[in-house]
Amino acid sequence: MKIKNIFQSVVVLFLLGCMFSCTPQKKIVYFQNNAGNTNDTSAFEMRLAIGDIITVDLYTINPDAFPGIGISKDRATIVDNRSAYEKGFTIDKSGKVILPYIGEVMLQGLSVPQARDLITQKFKAFLDEPVIVVKKLSFKVSIVGEVQKPGLYYVPNERITLIEGLALAGDVANFADRTNIKIIRQTANGSIEIPIDLTDQSSLVGAAKYLYPDDVVYVAPSRKKAFSQISVASGIFTSIVTSLVLIGTLYLKTK
Repeated sequence: MKIKNIFQSVVVLFLLGCMFSCTPQKKIVYFQNNAGNTNDTSAFEMRLAIGDIITVDLYTINPDAFPGIGISKDRATIVDNRSAYEKGFTIDKSGKVILPYIGEVMLQGLSVPQARDLITQKFKAFLDEPVIVVKKLSFKVSIVGEVQKPGLYYVPNERITLIEGLALAGDVANFADRTNIKIIRQTANGSIEIPIDLTDQSSLVGAAKYLYPDDVVYVAPSRKKAFSQISVASGIFTSIVTSLVLIGTLYLKTK
């Protein structure tokens, strides 16, 4: 009887293990809710800040007259392998950037289009219709936790959504808790946390829709991962107990 009870206990443990190791579909499938009635009017608005690195290019038919900033149409196709720090201009601690010919320009708090318009106005002292292109080079985000490829990612564009950021990291991993994702964002008033539930489409609107420079995306592990970490040891233990029960059963039958 004792051996029979042990065997029954092993079976119960095995079934419990199977039950806890399974993840309900509702915790895996993305965007389950119908967001047809969600009126998402949020827009991406990136502002330049202290420490940002930008490029400022002046397109002209006579680039040699503006060394360091002038670019002709032909030279625009040349690949520049220098780092962002080497080929860009850094906004200093006073919020200004020092550019050739026009000197200091206050850019802190401006959007990229606003910075372009301001710099264009200042270059009109040298050209009738200057063509200025401003780009932000220091747009980076960190994606960590339960993703396929955690790391620091540089964004080649001036806008990226949360879903695009997760795609850069190879999507969430098998043991990710899709209902427990956070965006840690630095603001003028300090650090804030934005909770995300990927299974609910309505959570991907507003502040969570886009990633901003220096955002940290953290994907928490699910309880299934904690269980899997002990599953190997428990599996070995269960196998040993099961083997002993079978041996004991065979032994009793021969009596």
